[in-house]
Amino acid sequence: MTSKKYIAPQIFERTFVTETVENALKQEMDDQKVHYKPESLDILVNETHFSRYELKYLYQSFKQNCPSGYVTREQFIQIFRSFFSIHRFSELVFNTFDDDRNNRLSFSEFAVQLSLFSKGTLEQRLDWLFDLYDCNGRGYITEEDHLIVCRAMYALVGIHYYKEKHFPVALKRHIKHQFSKLDKNRDGKITREEFIKACHDDNKIVSSMDALKTVW
Repeated sequence: MTSKKYIAPQIFERTFVTETVENALKQEMDDQKVHYKPESLDILVNETHFSRYELKYLYQSFKQNCPSGYVTREQFIQIFRSFFSIHRFSELVFNTFDDDRNNRLSFSEFAVQLSLFSKGTLEQRLDWLFDLYDCNGRGYITEEDHLIVCRAMYALVGIHYYKEKHFPVALKRHIKHQFSKLDKNRDGKITREEFIKACHDDNKIVSSMDALKTVW
């Protein structure tokens, strides 16, 4: 009798913790006042590379920071800065997550894009990387786009070049050389197909993309 008296609360506690996030999702689906109704966990498990447990954990954090059910551009930048203390790069990443360009992300959008970014196949991660460089969503990358992303990445490690005249000539040459390697037909534009094929054939890029899998 004594053992049952103490086991029951522990079982109840585990069950309560496990079901808390799922119940929250169901409650939002039924509440007409909620601004955004997230997709069920079953749908997101199928659409992402996350497990149910990972999605539950992610949803708890998402709701804690974004109780309205959406994360705005400003909130996203603040969250991202907790990992990378730089503004410009977080803006570029937000643009890749915000497919419909409405300046806010639902939990489903956030989970799907984060899944591709951190757990997707090589092709999916290269596709995401192309979108990062294609800041204006034109379907191709220019040398200026390439320069913008490189500046943001240098800033990530504490190297800031805010003005054109302060950007070292050697780095400009390096970026120009990298761009020309991807621009096979020398038309000043890198299409998605050109980008993915060139990256896929470069072992260094493939290795660096594999490092993204350690993010989550």
